[in-house]
Amino acid sequence: MPRATLGIQVQSLEGCDDLEPINAAIAHIQAAGFEYEVGSLETTIEGDDAAELMQVAIDAHRAAIAKGPDAIQTNIRLLERPTGLQTMRERVAPFRSQTAD
Repeated sequence: MPRATLGIQVQSLEGCDDLEPINAAIAHIQAAGFEYEVGSLETTIEGDDAAELMQVAIDAHRAAIAKGPDAIQTNIRLLERPTGLQTMRERVAPFRSQTAD
């Protein structure tokens, strides 16, 4: 049971089709070794140490900047509960089985 969940949204301010910096950020998150899920507007990462998750977010932001855009905006949301949290998959499971018509 994780104790922290972090949502990160990396945006290139050069336009919504500038995916290279975003893909670089996601690649960094994938390599970090935490459970994660990529969504259409943000990526969620979970683990036991909020500080480690924040460092992954900062490094993902820097990976995006390294791709050369004029500006990157990164939005971070952090949820921490020392006694533990449901996993991200547990929280969304009731909604994953539903389909839109």
